[in-house]
Amino acid sequence: MAPAAEMTNLSQMPMMPQPSQVIVLVDASTFSVTHAAPVSYVTWCPQPGPCQPGFTQHLQLPVMPAAAPTSPCGAPCGPIAPLTATPRTDVPSDDSEERRQAAPRCTASTARRLRRKRAAERAKIANASGAPKVDLDELRAQLKEDPVAALQMMKGHVWAWSRNDLGCRLVQEALETGGREAAELATELEGHVLEAAMCPHANYVIQKVVSHLSSAASRFVALELHGSVVRVAKHRFACRILCRLLEFCSFSVTSALMDELLVDAAELCTHNFAHHVMESILENGEERHKKLVADVLLVDPRKFATHKNSSYLVEKVLSYCSQSEQDVLVAKLGQPEMILDLALTQFGCYVARAMLRDTRVNSDAAMQLIRGHQSKLEETPHGQRFLVDIGLIQPYPVGSMVAGM
Repeated sequence: MAPAAEMTNLSQMPMMPQPSQVIVLVDASTFSVTHAAPVSYVTWCPQPGPCQPGFTQHLQLPVMPAAAPTSPCGAPCGPIAPLTATPRTDVPSDDSEERRQAAPRCTASTARRLRRKRAAERAKIANASGAPKVDLDELRAQLKEDPVAALQMMKGHVWAWSRNDLGCRLVQEALETGGREAAELATELEGHVLEAAMCPHANYVIQKVVSHLSSAASRFVALELHGSVVRVAKHRFACRILCRLLEFCSFSVTSALMDELLVDAAELCTHNFAHHVMESILENGEERHKKLVADVLLVDPRKFATHKNSSYLVEKVLSYCSQSEQDVLVAKLGQPEMILDLALTQFGCYVARAMLRDTRVNSDAAMQLIRGHQSKLEETPHGQRFLVDIGLIQPYPVGSMVAGM
């Protein structure tokens, strides 16, 4: 980056009235920019050097055409051509969750400092807005005594309050009252569903809209998720919205969402967050959607039974799918040798336990085989838990399982 003495301050350049163009500024680090200051021109350096760092940053600014100055590095520079502005969105990109998982985790003390900093910034913005201050605790108390008046006071604040920890609790309590007034408050969330679903606070508000308001009042939630449902299912917070829709809103809009989602069923069954949605489909979905999930699992049931996420789904097939689908699963995983094979794996042991409890399985033969391999099962924590669950050994004292032995 260029030294401070060589930097061009755009706010000190000759100002031109009524800017009329939108440009994209390349190499924004070359300049010291005062936010929202009117500027007359910008330059860019096409040659490597002090003006051209190793990255490019796009910054949109309104400008009027003017003669370009000489670059600090001495290279020939020219004005940047006007480009069409790109709409800005607050919704994270498709891979934001994966990036967060891959990023190194900060320490607890650093996380606390960051939370305090963000809270201070939010308070500063709220105080600078000029809006009248509202005591949320008093409003919460009023919500119990005079809900109609409290709901009236909340109008115009729902979306802003939904995005912080204190406000979202108040909005949730307001939505729990149900009725016409609560439905009117929910309309302030229209157009924000996708962003709210991915917010650590507002996602709870959307869940309350779905679980406590009528189907007509909550229909907009499913409508706004169309086209993004796979992305939503893979998101840490947003996946909960789809689960609530399956539990409380069994109408055509939700059905269409599931049709869109299950195109990628095989991948979603093993995803860290999307498997919760697949589980909810098996428990609460339409029969045709349950069959789609079951068909995917039955292609290679052992693979899914031994995966940390999809093993839950294989268990659910035995409880929620059709008789024919259950029979296929038992035929593939219910043999004594297969039950032992599953019991020896960290996540398959749960499916093995479920198979032993199924009346269609020859559990006596399976138990005899398991006893012959009991010592091997006792070598691992999951093997010990499995033996305890099926009654072959007594629970170990706390802290003595494998690592403490």
